[in-house]
Amino acid sequence: MNQEVQEAPKVLAIERILARVLRLGSIIAAVLLAAGIGVMLVTGSTSPHRLITAGLITLLLTPVLRVLVAAVVFVKERDWLFALFCLVVLCSLAAGVTLGLVG
Repeated sequence: MNQEVQEAPKVLAIERILARVLRLGSIIAAVLLAAGIGVMLVTGSTSPHRLITAGLITLLLTPVLRVLVAAVVFVKERDWLFALFCLVVLCSLAAGVTLGLVG
């Protein structure tokens, strides 16, 4: 029972860190997308496609960054099982991206 009480603040701290990563990534992606769409609407050109692309890439990479941050947190806390899970997820994502680029 006492160990569960001690682990609760750790879990909350990890959840807060991961929530901040997701929130920050989402905000950055939304700002980039809104800026790109806004510039496109104001100027009437398609030149701000780089902003929109950057926003979409940021949106796609946010979950990957979350897994990376989680892995670092778990390694720092010496929670090797969950660190291994994060490594497996990262390898799966890398394999998916690689296969998507190749084929």
